[in-house]
Amino acid sequence: MFIAITEDAQGIAAAFGTAFCWSMTALFFSAAARRIGQFHVNQIRLVEACVLLSLACLVTGAFSYVPTMQLVLLAASGLVGLTLGDAALFLSLQIIGPRRGSLIMALAPGFAALLMVPLLGETLSWIGVVGMVVTIAGVMWVVLERGRPGEIVGHAGWGVFWGVLGAFGQAAGLILSKAGLGMRDPGGLLNSLSGIDASNVVTVSPLYGTLVRMLAGTAVLVGYCVVAGRFGESLRKLKDRKALGQTSAGAFFGPFVGVTLSLAAVAWTNTAVAATIMAISPVLVIPIVRIVYKQAVSWRAVLGALVAFAGVAVLTFRERIATFV
Repeated sequence: MFIAITEDAQGIAAAFGTAFCWSMTALFFSAAARRIGQFHVNQIRLVEACVLLSLACLVTGAFSYVPTMQLVLLAASGLVGLTLGDAALFLSLQIIGPRRGSLIMALAPGFAALLMVPLLGETLSWIGVVGMVVTIAGVMWVVLERGRPGEIVGHAGWGVFWGVLGAFGQAAGLILSKAGLGMRDPGGLLNSLSGIDASNVVTVSPLYGTLVRMLAGTAVLVGYCVVAGRFGESLRKLKDRKALGQTSAGAFFGPFVGVTLSLAAVAWTNTAVAATIMAISPVLVIPIVRIVYKQAVSWRAVLGALVAFAGVAVLTFRERIATFV
């Protein structure tokens, strides 16, 4: 018997997929950034992602007409979330490592929840807020576990600063992306200022929307690299085959699959709910490092994971829970 899957459920599934991709990306990009620097990693992965996304849009027929203002919003989300936000995130990962960097990035759902109310006109019930708090508490419990010697490379304060900036950029990028993709019932200050309403909004494929974001972010970053005379330096970094392989793997899981799924998630479900589920990536890192790196997993990590998934369950079934309370 065929069971219809609601759009909200599809969004939650996409958010789970995003969280998995983020967990893989953090491992690959932090390793590559420590070999060739975050600046070069950021450029290489964006260029690779643009190629992959262009081919995917061509094969799937995702190219379509998009109103000018929605294109502007998508491009702006690329600049804010990918060029600036991710650059700050990579600096944070390079300094304080993927575990602590992921902890700081757990602030992103909170920023998204604060921004979505005035800018998109979205709301979140108290049950949803409880789910957010429980999920983030579980994530923080996991990543606050004592790290290994040498995990911090540089000044920890700067790592925290860049991490907070990256979290805010990621949240702002999601908000701009949702408006750019076209909301079913456009509301809030952002849509109002952009002149987008129910009469002129166009639904954009998350795949195509991701390509627009990537092109905008790549153009600015590569343009700066050329003007600053660092383009040749970036090309020379390609000789580091190990770093190139790590960056390419990160580009596949991050800008290509992960970002596309993140846009699908915010398009199909509540922005704060999607952002919170995406934030469980540090929890998903646990089985990965256990299997790949043979690292022992503590009971603290297991307990934190269970708490985080309990919070996600509350978010997933928030509407059903509301009928019983």
